[in-house]
Amino acid sequence: MGVPKFYRWISERYPCLSEVVKEHQIPEFDNLYLDMNGIIHQCSHPNDDDVHFRISDDKIFTDIFHYLEVLFRIIKPRKIFFMAVDGVAPRAKMNQQRGRRFRSAKEAEDKIKKAIEKGETLPTEARFDSNCITPGTEFMARLHEHLKYFVNMKISTDKSWQGVTIYFSGHETPGEGEHKIMEFIRSEKAKPDHDPNTRHCLYGLDADLIMLGLTSHEAHFSLLREEVRFGGKKTQSITTEKITFKYDIEKIIDDWILMGFLVGNDFIPHLPHLHINHDALPLLYGTYITILPELGGYINESGHLNLPRFEKYLVKLSDFDREHFSEVFVDLKWFESKVGNKYLNEAAGVAAEEAKNYKEKKKSKGQENSVCWAALDKREGQVASKDNLEDETEDDDLFETEFRQYKRTYYMTKMGVDVVSDDFLADQAACYVQAIQWILHYYYHGVQSWSWYYPYHYAPFLSDIRNISMLQVHFELGKPFKPFEQLLAVLPSASKHLLPACYQHLMTSEDSPIIEYYPPDFKTDLNGKQQEWEAVVLIPFIDEKRLLEAMETCNHSLKKEERKRNQHSECLMCWYDRDTEFTYSSPWPEKFPAIERCHARFYLEEPPGTQKVYLGKTAPPSKVVQLGDKEQSNWTKEIQGISEQYLRRKGIIINETSAVVYAELLTGRKYQINQNGEVHLEKQWSKQVLPFVYQTIVKDIRTFDSRFSNIKTLDDLFPSRSMVFMLGTPYYGCTGEVQDSGDVITEGRIRVIFSIPCEPNLDALIQNQHKYSIKYNPGYVLASRLGVSGYLVSRFTGSIFIGRGSRRNPHGDHKANVGLNLKFNKKNEEVPGYTKKVGNEWMYSSAAEQLLAEYLERVPELFSYVAKNSQEDVFYEDDIWPGENENGAEKVQEIITWLKGHPVSTLSRSSCDLQILDTAIVEKIEEEVEKCKVLTL
Repeated sequence: MGVPKFYRWISERYPCLSEVVKEHQIPEFDNLYLDMNGIIHQCSHPNDDDVHFRISDDKIFTDIFHYLEVLFRIIKPRKIFFMAVDGVAPRAKMNQQRGRRFRSAKEAEDKIKKAIEKGETLPTEARFDSNCITPGTEFMARLHEHLKYFVNMKISTDKSWQGVTIYFSGHETPGEGEHKIMEFIRSEKAKPDHDPNTRHCLYGLDADLIMLGLTSHEAHFSLLREEVRFGGKKTQSITTEKITFKYDIEKIIDDWILMGFLVGNDFIPHLPHLHINHDALPLLYGTYITILPELGGYINESGHLNLPRFEKYLVKLSDFDREHFSEVFVDLKWFESKVGNKYLNEAAGVAAEEAKNYKEKKKSKGQENSVCWAALDKREGQVASKDNLEDETEDDDLFETEFRQYKRTYYMTKMGVDVVSDDFLADQAACYVQAIQWILHYYYHGVQSWSWYYPYHYAPFLSDIRNISMLQVHFELGKPFKPFEQLLAVLPSASKHLLPACYQHLMTSEDSPIIEYYPPDFKTDLNGKQQEWEAVVLIPFIDEKRLLEAMETCNHSLKKEERKRNQHSECLMCWYDRDTEFTYSSPWPEKFPAIERCHARFYLEEPPGTQKVYLGKTAPPSKVVQLGDKEQSNWTKEIQGISEQYLRRKGIIINETSAVVYAELLTGRKYQINQNGEVHLEKQWSKQVLPFVYQTIVKDIRTFDSRFSNIKTLDDLFPSRSMVFMLGTPYYGCTGEVQDSGDVITEGRIRVIFSIPCEPNLDALIQNQHKYSIKYNPGYVLASRLGVSGYLVSRFTGSIFIGRGSRRNPHGDHKANVGLNLKFNKKNEEVPGYTKKVGNEWMYSSAAEQLLAEYLERVPELFSYVAKNSQEDVFYEDDIWPGENENGAEKVQEIITWLKGHPVSTLSRSSCDLQILDTAIVEKIEEEVEKCKVLTL
């Protein structure tokens, strides 16, 4: 679900809406919700433009598991982790799904065809068909089982998952993922023990999650998504008149959400000529600001349309239709003056007849005429003669005639109607209002009708949505499609393999009663948009009754496994249970191991229907009917473990145990101030719940620290002239001195003067760090400068071992390392200032070059020998220095002494994966820090 381009539009104008944060900056959240389909798509087909890309199922599943682990680790939810996969969608959504899947299949086919025409050789394996990410397919069934396996594995092996209740709403549970999440949040809010300070975090890629989050009206609601970069835009502030009714920001938010629907979303097309990138949203908001004082209240009343107010808003907004056409009208008048013909179209005769009747009505409304024309030529407030008024009236009549004719052409060409009657326009208005109300219900209350959908590819003009204040809007709830019914409704014939074989002929056979719903080719209409993906896909709407009747004759051929995939199921709730232990079988043993000691407990709502969840202090109804050998054994093991811990760690014998208490340890105390300004210590508890045997528990123990016994007020806690430290932002760690706070201490506040140290200004250094950075060159550059081979550069900067004696007659196993030891491949380490590893290639500094040159000058014979015997791993003294007068052992000792005496021998190594600042840059930083030490702010 989404509002195209909305996220970009709002991010460019309100940059503070989004904040790029690092893992350690994430605030604490109670609940984390994942709209899973974005993750599934990203992990399965990250680049649809690459026709050579192939991916296996196990790679997809592994990537999804990793993505989930990363998101969980980033947010660390304290209470609830909710994963929602799109299930069967409402009928209103299926038209958009259908168009999107038809387009993706056609685009994939076109890209493959172009690649073959270019002579490219494509992989023989089948490409991943993203249309399989639809409820009911074999892929989604496999993914469902693997996600259950993943949840069981994490609960059983990862402690950070064991204190959290996990909900998994899979593809078998009807509803879009984000709306299943919102349904859960609404159900939680309805509970009497709901905490209004619950902190929610929702992950998803759809832009209108912003709107969904706002509909919850929860105080702490954040959205998490990958960073997206756009160019910035400037905005202008607007002012409005004062309203006569109570100002309510929550109601303003509700109306803001409603206005966002008018530019189109997954359920209705955009209104003609209203495009986000053509400043449609400022027009909607500006109109609202202008008309709000006249409405007497708000339009969106918690998900219910106030039709009289909505009509007033649309009437004011419809000025846009005329203003837009006025630009067209001026062009038409110019064109007419050039060609000498009247602008005509198929509706000219009818429009002329309507213009005559309209002119009769307007004689009694001269004032309205002048106002209408004023919108065109901007001459409001001018005094005109009688002749001028008559000329203007005639031009006004012509404008209105041409305006209606222009709209009539739109309906005839876009919607294919022969006669644009009043009944047709009234039906258009009613359909559009019904659509807006259905969407509001969907956002605020959930699905009000599974079968309703907007029956047109295009929306009516704003100026034609009128006389709606007395409309009665009703919906029939109906029931959701079965998975296979949705698959047949939304898939193109190119993806027929995703359906059971018994249905596939319905998409391809000429004898199929629904074959017209699967055109092999189809047209698209940009309809004022710019990108091809925004175009309207002109394929026929599915007739639900005909679809189900066609499927009825095939249902008996379904296999047992297929029937299982064609059912609805409920949301799963699971949690860690230490007393439960069993082996969880792997859904794919060749790729993923079984969970030998699984400690997960699952709860599936029963009977099917309304979702029931048990959280917090509310436990599912249960009673002990039998204590088996396994349970008795688990109890004995747990008590034995506790007894041994008390005896070995604390020297306490706890004897026979009949009860265990699970409790949190006291970690400390924190000062709290009550409304009277009195200070008291409040106990702080560990988040980890541990078992303690009942006989070791001491009740109502009274103890205190005498140091704090005299502290009763803020004055006692923060006496004047005492030193304190700031533990908040932005001056964390700064020292301060408490001042006289007599005038504010009654408000629970104290006055402190902090000493804020000067921060070094490193901007210039950052910009010019290249001047101080060490330059590194590849090995072949050093080899060229030194006149040796690249092999020698590589070998001598690492390790070179020289043994005693000769290769034929070695003297023992002792080997001396005479290499420069500037790089370490196995340990993946480098020596900053001398070597650096870039990818798989080693780079060397001028210092390394200078050191190597000195080495070469000292013992050129060693370099010559190594160059001639490059195939050897160990070299020998007597082979390198074979003369009778040569003393190889002495030569080796000289080299070792020289190496140990060189400053490079004392330098520390660092991992190649780290980014180490060069010494000159560090010195510059130290200089700036020293400057700051003598300055204070």
